[in-house]
Amino acid sequence: MSLKNAAVSSVLGLMFLSLLVIYMISAPNTLITFLSVLIMLVGLIMAQSNSWRDIGILAAVAVIISMVAIALVASARLGSLGTVIALVLWALILFTLFTSARQNFVPLPGDRGERAILIRNLFTGYVYRADGPIVGPNVPFMERVVAMIPLYELNSDVRVEKINTKRQNVDAVDVHIRYKVNDPVKAFTGIPNLGEALDSIAKDMKQEVDAARLEVTFWEKLLNRQMKIDTDEVVLEVAFDNRFAQNPVEVSASRQDLEATVLDHLRELVHRWGVDITDLRFERIEFNPEVAKSINKAGIREDDTLMKKIEAERDAMRIDLVLGAEVRAEAERVRAIIEALKDSGVEITPDLVVKAITASSDWQMEGDFSLLTQQPASPPPAPAKPADKPADKK
Repeated sequence: MSLKNAAVSSVLGLMFLSLLVIYMISAPNTLITFLSVLIMLVGLIMAQSNSWRDIGILAAVAVIISMVAIALVASARLGSLGTVIALVLWALILFTLFTSARQNFVPLPGDRGERAILIRNLFTGYVYRADGPIVGPNVPFMERVVAMIPLYELNSDVRVEKINTKRQNVDAVDVHIRYKVNDPVKAFTGIPNLGEALDSIAKDMKQEVDAARLEVTFWEKLLNRQMKIDTDEVVLEVAFDNRFAQNPVEVSASRQDLEATVLDHLRELVHRWGVDITDLRFERIEFNPEVAKSINKAGIREDDTLMKKIEAERDAMRIDLVLGAEVRAEAERVRAIIEALKDSGVEITPDLVVKAITASSDWQMEGDFSLLTQQPASPPPAPAKPADKPADKK
């Protein structure tokens, strides 16, 4: 039975006995009977609230009713003086019981919301969390405090190394985790290989296991140890099985998706030992830069090809702009020559156009096309051959 249940039972018992004495000592009265039943009913309702404040109010009412019962009994048997003495004696008895309880009951620490005190029944093996603000003394040889587990947020930095993917390996991933214990009893009993873990941490702290478990630091180290083990297992499994991250470069690019997957898997795994993860992040992903270069060779070749294509297109555009301008200027010049020849009334022939274009490269025509229309000078007459001498007559 927990302390709270024991306190409620004691208060209700005192109230019931006091009301019973009042009912029996008084003359039969419907009002007294009704009030007794009503008070007992209200007391039962308040006891169901499971609040120490309500239990305190109920205890005060029970004390007052018990004082009334003592006064009625003493006045009927001992007179006025006997009534006063009986009330003083009863008050001393109640005060002594309360003082003894305060000395034997242990108040829980003011930060009880930050840590849980676990008590084990040595006879049944049942482990329960002490409920406060006070906890009763352990029953000798039957109960004892076995753990003090932190309930505040904990942080764990885990470095997972040599992570296999479908291709090259990731050298390491630094994972930062924030978590809290939401079920201290599970944390006390549900950690895998608990005996080995307890011995290992206690040895590091140079203490006996039973003594070390009563320190919050011991459980911080134990929880961090198990968190690192489970995180290492989950990260290795997720990285290898993920079909969208099959090499270190893809792992780095898919960081957020991998974080979410690892978080889901890890939450399911640590739930068995009473822990809830509030945040998980990949702080750093390490891999050999040469591995990234080898992975990206095809991409690098494609980039080089694309750059060469872009440069070739730029050169072609530049040539087109320069030569195009020259061609257009030449075409305009030929058109001007032809127009000028037409205006001069010269008959346009292909030979004349070719001749004009060729000639325009050497001299300025300035609208004078007489040279093009002149006929070539007649060659000078050949010198006359001397007349043959007549043959001599014989």
